[in-house]
Amino acid sequence: MRLRLRDGDAAAMINYLDKMTKDNQNFFHLHRLDKGGKLQDVMWVDARSRAAYQYFGDVVCFDSTYLTNKYELPFSNFVGVNHHEQTILLGCALLSHENAETFVWLFRAWLSCMGGKAPAAMMTDQDAAMRKAIRIAMPMPHTRHRWCMWHIMQKFSGNLNVIYNNLSPEEFEEGWAEAIKKYKLDTNKDTKQSYKWLQVLYKQRDIWIPVYVKHIFWAGMQTTQRVESINSFFDGYLKKNTRLYQFAPRYCKAMESRANDERAADVNCIRFTRPLVGEFAYERKCQKVYTDAKFVEVQVQCTRVCYVTPVSKKDISDVEVEPPIECGYGRSF
Repeated sequence: MRLRLRDGDAAAMINYLDKMTKDNQNFFHLHRLDKGGKLQDVMWVDARSRAAYQYFGDVVCFDSTYLTNKYELPFSNFVGVNHHEQTILLGCALLSHENAETFVWLFRAWLSCMGGKAPAAMMTDQDAAMRKAIRIAMPMPHTRHRWCMWHIMQKFSGNLNVIYNNLSPEEFEEGWAEAIKKYKLDTNKDTKQSYKWLQVLYKQRDIWIPVYVKHIFWAGMQTTQRVESINSFFDGYLKKNTRLYQFAPRYCKAMESRANDERAADVNCIRFTRPLVGEFAYERKCQKVYTDAKFVEVQVQCTRVCYVTPVSKKDISDVEVEPPIECGYGRSF
């Protein structure tokens, strides 16, 4: 069940990556050896991913769990979102260890490949080594780090509305204190251990509670679900018996398939124009400049406006009036 570094496997892989670089100077790869001269870590970014990062590198998800249970070298990847709302790969690595030192090496190598341009926002799971490495290699304010909500919420026995339903940090903190008091988490003997865990999460609330990160652009992501979709995609190309020297060529084959999907979406946008849902000037303008996938999101908002009605008005000045409105779905704003 584990990938075995047979004689020549590592050398064959590096030779293949060298050949890719020779064929295309924008193909980037880097590796390092252990003290015994054996392959320790290797990372690579193909030319298409490097080009895509310049346009879609604002938000990046990083994951290092794929194949962990089947291989000695986990397949780590950097993932983003393109203008068709498609998941795109922005770099890969096979790592010998999942510690801070290894992640620092990887992040610095990846940033060097991308011309030193750090992402504005990066999402990971709660791995402490990743967090430490991001602070070292991509410190704030250049990169805002966020934990995946899904990984955290799986550890709660129930849905805590206080985590989501807040308009300000102050409102969240009040709601959190009320929830602790209501369920007696800080005094009940049976929940003391859980309370300690919650205290740690509370201290780190600025990197996972939505109200603390909602002002930052996240490309519609709250979880690393897009990484999971990439992992599922690679299942069609990588098997439990895939040897190291076979890894890179199968990766390239997989990436060509992803490129074909993007080309198909480009063609679809040229051939097909989605009809308007109303006579909004903004909607008509977006129809001309947005891809179909993004235009659908605009239309959702335009449709909601049809259900909005004024409930009162607030005089801002002699000539300006602000009407608080109520959406047909419920809340005033």
